[in-house]
Amino acid sequence: MAGFGVIRDISRELRRQVFEAMETAPEVDFGLDGVLARLSLQPPTEGLDAAVIASLYLYHVEVDRHLRNQRPLPDPAADDLFRNPPLPLQLRYLFTPVSAEEETNQLLLGRVIQHFHDHPRTAHLEGTPLGDSHGGASPALRVRPDLLTLEQLSQIWNAFSQPYRVAVSLLVEVVAIDSAVPPERTTRVTELALAAGQGR
Repeated sequence: MAGFGVIRDISRELRRQVFEAMETAPEVDFGLDGVLARLSLQPPTEGLDAAVIASLYLYHVEVDRHLRNQRPLPDPAADDLFRNPPLPLQLRYLFTPVSAEEETNQLLLGRVIQHFHDHPRTAHLEGTPLGDSHGGASPALRVRPDLLTLEQLSQIWNAFSQPYRVAVSLLVEVVAIDSAVPPERTTRVTELALAAGQGR
């Protein structure tokens, strides 16, 4: 099951993973001191707390066009019950180091890219299995660096009305939001194939 809160849960899970990756980085102390709030989910704009060293901001949500038109899902409990398929989404996050030390910012970027290269799949959110949305979605999410062009990054910073900073985009797919509509009773369609030359 993936209710409407799944987007929030994914944001929390990504922040948890990034935080753990920083805390366990070999030979580097990023100075998090066990404080999760030093990785913010707020946009990387002016006004962030001075203790924040990086922002992980959800900046774009779109429907996955390849999976949008799924058929109704049969309910395993009854042959004549069908569920609306989940809505498949792609989420894009912008990870932006905001440390005053530029070398630290570059280390932060490298560690995040390394982590999601090594761990591209997420099957649990807050310790709970993601589930497959009644058979309409994958039981795991894919997370990968989605390296943007200089022009795309410039457009993002223009939208923030902020000076350009080096950042990395993370693409999360496919996020399924289950329909809140209960299963509906309908008749299954039976396909009958006629061989060539048989009656019309």
